[in-house]
Amino acid sequence: MGLEPLLLRLFILAILLLESGVTASEELRAPRPPQREPLITSRSQSWLAAFSNEPAPRSENVPTVSGLVVESLGPHYSPDPRRIVIQQSRSDAGGSTSIRHIDAAHLDWKVQGYFQRNRDLGQVFTAPSNFTLDAVVIRTGPSDAAVGAGTPGARVLVEFFEVLGDPILDDNGTPPGSDATHGFSKNHRCDDFIRGVEYRPLLVALGGVFPDLPPTRTVTNEPTGDSAGKRIFLRWRFSGSARLQLEAGKRYAMLFGFEKPGEARTFTLANANAAGINAPPQLGDRHDAYPEGWAIRREADGTRPPIMIPGPQPPEDPASLRQLLQQSVFPEGPARFLVPPETDGYPDVDTYRDLEFYLETAIP
Repeated sequence: MGLEPLLLRLFILAILLLESGVTASEELRAPRPPQREPLITSRSQSWLAAFSNEPAPRSENVPTVSGLVVESLGPHYSPDPRRIVIQQSRSDAGGSTSIRHIDAAHLDWKVQGYFQRNRDLGQVFTAPSNFTLDAVVIRTGPSDAAVGAGTPGARVLVEFFEVLGDPILDDNGTPPGSDATHGFSKNHRCDDFIRGVEYRPLLVALGGVFPDLPPTRTVTNEPTGDSAGKRIFLRWRFSGSARLQLEAGKRYAMLFGFEKPGEARTFTLANANAAGINAPPQLGDRHDAYPEGWAIRREADGTRPPIMIPGPQPPEDPASLRQLLQQSVFPEGPARFLVPPETDGYPDVDTYRDLEFYLETAIP
């Protein structure tokens, strides 16, 4: 680890200690209460509680159930026509869109003025018939960011929603011929977002463990040179109360993520993204890989737009640093599951993106 990242993490730790009224020497001497994790190794939830001026929102009892098992299918997958209900098999040959749950001490600072935010990623879909969801198959992405060093063996989850309302495409005030306000390019579609829908939580399925895939990035975010974790199909299978009964014609959504934060805990998802195409703002056009839905994300505490303070290092002002950190991590505990997903994101949006995904039902 270089000197500057180490000093940054020590500075962040000092901010936490000042917030709690404890000096650094007292922190080193005094035993911590048994229910409290060491600050430097705690996950982002406890950092959010320390940096927020208000208590974290209370959960409204989104059901959490066990019954999730995740398995690697390797680089090849042939959908069984007896089981497959929905398949979206298109994905781009490059690019990355990452699920992340990094502890606050290891958040990556971007010179554009923000910490790289933690996020869950997922997909909206429309049930073509009544069926029981037995499994979802998704795929890791094609880039060197496919599997972080802290990902294999980490516990993962899926949250499901019913999607209510009708999607309305908002061009964010950047019609054709103008530049997007944010996104991976200046193309006018790169900041469009969807409004008019409500994501009503159904349940959170827990218990899955990310398979033992070879990491493609080290803990310092350098490529490992091992490509065996790229473009690997992962089956997320459900049992017991985690198996949902879905109704024909209804829209649903699923979000994938990690249960808890950790260093280098990230992986990418294969997807098809048409945001960079110079076409009129429109859902379901010929560029849309899956017109019956769209990709979604939950970014940190849900603040949109988040603050940005450009610079080579985070600001030294404690209040600004607290705000930046708060907007980069998930709310503490189950309150995370009440932060609604969106298509809008910073820097990128999911409006014209669809994951590569396959929904399977059980064979009678």
